[in-house]
Amino acid sequence: MATTPARREPHPEGAPARLEAFLESRSLGAALLSNPGTITWLTGYSAPIESGPSPFDGGPALAWVQGGRVTLIVSDAERAAADVFEGHVEEYAGYTLDAPIDAFRHAGDVLASVIAGARGSGRDAAIELDTLPGSLLRVAERALGGSRLIAIDDDLPALRAVKSPAEIARIRAALELCDIAHGAARSGLRAGITEIDLWNHVRAAVERAAGGRIPALVDVVAGSRAAEIGGPPTDRPIGRGDAVILDVVLRRDGYWGDTAATWFAGEPVAELRRAYDTARTALRRAVATVRPGLEVRALDVLLRSETATFGGSASYPHHSGHGIGTTYHDPPRIVPYDTGRLAPGMVITLEPGVYIPGIGGVRLEDVVLVTDDGSELLSRHLVEGPEVVG
Repeated sequence: MATTPARREPHPEGAPARLEAFLESRSLGAALLSNPGTITWLTGYSAPIESGPSPFDGGPALAWVQGGRVTLIVSDAERAAADVFEGHVEEYAGYTLDAPIDAFRHAGDVLASVIAGARGSGRDAAIELDTLPGSLLRVAERALGGSRLIAIDDDLPALRAVKSPAEIARIRAALELCDIAHGAARSGLRAGITEIDLWNHVRAAVERAAGGRIPALVDVVAGSRAAEIGGPPTDRPIGRGDAVILDVVLRRDGYWGDTAATWFAGEPVAELRRAYDTARTALRRAVATVRPGLEVRALDVLLRSETATFGGSASYPHHSGHGIGTTYHDPPRIVPYDTGRLAPGMVITLEPGVYIPGIGGVRLEDVVLVTDDGSELLSRHLVEGPEVVG
């Protein structure tokens, strides 16, 4: 039975201590965590995702946190992958041959045992409610007796927003694969190739470099489809002069990279060239503006005002960027309503776009680390060029 490839590394430093401080600030004695992004942040373990939820798992991996101790609960099929976590791991039987598969009951039995063995403090406990199966919620409620379960789903993403040095190193590694993806797109793009064949060329290059399968979320849209912002690759042939948007989101060791570029399969029409230049100028100015203390929505305002100079019927209907980490859409969100401020250690994407109905579109996306005195550009795919290939 296949398991997720594991590479033995310590989990990101600072996460357990940051979580414990948060729990104390709310007078919470323990926490039951179930969001895959939180689990990776806390333990380093990342669940397999490309095949969807396993019928042999009793829900997502869980973590019980109490008194500075983290216990990771996974199915036996994921026990080897959980070796990236150097703390305590409990496993339960998932796949069974000599009895009906009953993974949720087995997971519940282990969860109840872990909670009982922790000798509860009597205080209320935190819970990630949105991602916890109902059957396991009932198990936790019974095991905790009179203690209340307080949902903290809305609080934890903010705890993950500032990355530790270990997390930043993982994001850099994921971005290296994104850079390879765009290099492969440049080498493989030509008029007549289909979107899906171009993606197959790109994916093969990425997985050769990684030495194994890599979870991927990808937009490959060409020609008039590029005006629709994004979508999976199809068997549509790419025409000469078409704009091709490649937005590639790749996970490596539990952390995500996310970058976008637009390439042309031969010289584009003047309108698309101008759209590219507009988006490129906007992106460069936004990257140069990033600094600690900056109000997040100021970057959205800057990018929208710059791309608005294109005029006409062009649109820009999506966010201007977002954080990345153990999910590919962490806080902060570069949107009109986010009044938070950038802080050192945040890793954000910036992704202006110009989309022209019936003609095509352009999106460019870079990744920036907020530093103590400014920023550092982490992605490298746009500095190499050229954008006209094929």
